[in-house]
Amino acid sequence: MQNNFKFYTMNKQIFTLSFLLFFCIGLYAQPKVTGEPKELAKASVPLRKPVWSDDGQKLTFTSLKDEGLWEISVTGKNLRQVSAEAGIQRKAVSGNPLVQQMVDAPAKVAEQVKGLESLSGCILFNPVLSPKGDKIVFQAGNGKGLFVCNADGSGLRSIGNGQRPTWTVDGKYVVAMITKDDGYTVTQGELISINVATGAQNTLFSSKNFIALSPAISPDGTKLAFEEYASGVIYLINIQ
Repeated sequence: MQNNFKFYTMNKQIFTLSFLLFFCIGLYAQPKVTGEPKELAKASVPLRKPVWSDDGQKLTFTSLKDEGLWEISVTGKNLRQVSAEAGIQRKAVSGNPLVQQMVDAPAKVAEQVKGLESLSGCILFNPVLSPKGDKIVFQAGNGKGLFVCNADGSGLRSIGNGQRPTWTVDGKYVVAMITKDDGYTVTQGELISINVATGAQNTLFSSKNFIALSPAISPDGTKLAFEEYASGVIYLINIQ
């Protein structure tokens, strides 16, 4: 009887240690920011929606009403306006047909693509292809939040609330913004990470000093760019 009790106790301890190890590994794997945000770009107009270049050496962004396009080095030098065309950032061409369809005809996609029928009547927008090119994260209108599907539209899954999603470089997490408003303007903005496999959400960056919107992760996964809504400034913060 005593030996059985010792065996049970030992197994219980092993189980507890295994659970804690699994939990800690999962917690450590969560993306997290380090340090404080650093101002990258400021102009005479509010800057919005940063996008990284493929080589991670530059960022582009538009203005408050999607008018024009600006560019700056990741070092914060050589800020310049490269276009005055309205909506030019939205016209970027994607290598994935479904992503391009969401960009070109967001109100029609759900009715036209097999696998997305459950979102009929919703505008599907802000699509982002995963680093491996096998999945798409996007927003659905009517307050339905964020969804992930396979690159062809199959395997549709809700991953909860959020806006303007982006992927971590390993494709395991989506980073998005959560906002509050007073009916007229945005009053609060924070950045969250979402485990794509489980849908679990964690706060990535939240500060009373920043209304953080439009997250964008660098190609090497070491930096996060975002717009600060109140000031119209683009910031960088380290991420790991």
